[in-house]
Amino acid sequence: MKKKSFSKKFKSGEEMDQFLENADLSKTFAKKGVVKKSHMKKINLDLPADLIQQIDEIAERIGVARQPLLKIWIHERLKTEVSR
Repeated sequence: MKKKSFSKKFKSGEEMDQFLENADLSKTFAKKGVVKKSHMKKINLDLPADLIQQIDEIAERIGVARQPLLKIWIHERLKTEVSR
């Protein structure tokens, strides 16, 4: 079965808005971009306040929240350790 492509052209933004308000695009975009989340498990981690402050400063400087930054750092370190 050949995949259908969506190639409707619009003359203006208003025309596109009108179309999108009334169109059913569920089949066009069905399951596109679906990301499966791995099973998550929560942990508690006690850290000294000054260490948390340093982490928060770095996170703010690069524009991310603390938790994603820590996840990235842990992931990077794990890759390094596994490759040894």
